[in-house]
Amino acid sequence: MGRIFGNKAQRGDGDKWPAGSARNTVQRGSGITASKRRFAIGKQMTAVIAVACLLIGVGGTAIVLAPHPPKVLADANPNASAAIETQQVNDARSVTINAEEVSMAPVVAPRSGMVTSSNCKPGAELKSGQSLMNIDGRAVMMLATAEPLWRSLKVGDTGSDVESLNNALKSLGVGEVSGNAVTEATIAAFKQASANAGAPLDKNVNVIAVSDAAWLPADGVKVSGCPAPVGQMIGASQPIAQLPDMASSAQAQSLPTGAAAGERVIQAGDATIDIDAQGAVGDLTAFSRSSAFIQSAANQSGVRQVNVQWVLKNPVTVGVVPAAAIGTMGGADVSTGAVQACIVVTNEASEDTGADTTVPVTIVGSMLGRTYVQNAWDGGIPAGFVRLDPRAGDCS
Repeated sequence: MGRIFGNKAQRGDGDKWPAGSARNTVQRGSGITASKRRFAIGKQMTAVIAVACLLIGVGGTAIVLAPHPPKVLADANPNASAAIETQQVNDARSVTINAEEVSMAPVVAPRSGMVTSSNCKPGAELKSGQSLMNIDGRAVMMLATAEPLWRSLKVGDTGSDVESLNNALKSLGVGEVSGNAVTEATIAAFKQASANAGAPLDKNVNVIAVSDAAWLPADGVKVSGCPAPVGQMIGASQPIAQLPDMASSAQAQSLPTGAAAGERVIQAGDATIDIDAQGAVGDLTAFSRSSAFIQSAANQSGVRQVNVQWVLKNPVTVGVVPAAAIGTMGGADVSTGAVQACIVVTNEASEDTGADTTVPVTIVGSMLGRTYVQNAWDGGIPAGFVRLDPRAGDCS
């Protein structure tokens, strides 16, 4: 019999329930849910097993693919050698030039009048013996002299100003003049220079007048400004071209030791300029025009520190050997006083060391594991083959 609890009737397990009753529905629903759960658990277990197998497989693969420990390399051959090559080098070394800066006086008009035409342009190069502009239709010749023309000169006049004038005229190739006295040849040379500049003088002129030339502080200087445009009235001694600062002296702070012997020059940006054995720069005008000088700046003392390359004027031939082939030997380097470098030279690529010779060398330079050498005694080039492990005689 069914039992009644509250408003709900329950039947015993043996009691039959009608089809479609709540009991039947609940049982069917419960059966479906359990089945789904068993299926979900089965999928999870399958995934776990798959991952485990994958890990085991990867581990197995890693074990299979792991590289074997590298074999021990054979010892280097102590008697190995290499051919000595030759190469031309300029033995470039970096040096710093101390350049004392000085302001250049502007080019001034030698006479008054109106500027009727002008060749003045910022950055233009001013050359001695050429015309800068026309004043009242007459060309103004520029003349670079060590001392400005400060007086009119006639035959018989003497002085340092005359000597600098003769030197300037000779450099223009207008006459064989020299000395500190004005001669007929001096007058003739000046007339020729003036005519070449487009400002011919009367044939009867026998005096060199201050108004006939504009003084140029240095030949080849570049214009920094043009204060006298065409159409402007100007007076004598009024600036017609402004000039940049230049070096009054230029001296290397120090010169490198152990350098290859030979005459040297400096590469200052776009300019190549002579420098003497004491480190003094020769052509100060060319140095002042160089991009290296122009791009530098003066310190509070008015000195510019200009970085340049100190190179051989004529490249030299050197022997090229591996860096490992350089050893040292007793005694001092003949050029530097340092421990003497050496190489071991043999006549042929053979392991027989019976013909090996120790050669003291001067190291000229090096690059990318290659060392440039010359014989320390005569500057020659060692010939033959060089031992890669320098252990012969007293070279080690």
